[in-house]
Amino acid sequence: MDPALTTQLILIFAGALLGALFGGFARWTGARNDRRLRLTLDLYTEFHSPLFNHVRILAHEALEHSGAMPAAYEAAEGERREAIASIVHFWEKVALLLRVGALDERLLRRFFGQYARWWSELLCDREGALADAEWGATLRDIQWLFARLKRSERTGSRR
Repeated sequence: MDPALTTQLILIFAGALLGALFGGFARWTGARNDRRLRLTLDLYTEFHSPLFNHVRILAHEALEHSGAMPAAYEAAEGERREAIASIVHFWEKVALLLRVGALDERLLRRFFGQYARWWSELLCDREGALADAEWGATLRDIQWLFARLKRSERTGSRR
């Protein structure tokens, strides 16, 4: 076989292989970005659903009147207690998903930056909240999330 032909065949094969690798990487990256976008939009939809809006209002009222998060949770009863837990678990879920890279952080800041300022005051910034044995680790995760989200320039509703 002609050495020039062999070299051309090897270059064609190498080019096809590299093209396939780069194409696969681009497709994988695009699919990953689509999943991150979809999950971020799903969280935004959940946060603004009528049911969760009701939960946010109840949790806000309970937290505003009872002090730091752990004490407010202990003092609350029934639906208000569940509302506080739901709010904490929502923000914890967002924090954990962001840590593993499952969310679009730029879009998350745009959607939740204004809420992070408000909920941070109620959940994390009050004395003793982060030191609580039961809730402290969760609230520290949420505080990390809020610190990232507060980089947003947007202002708006406090609930």
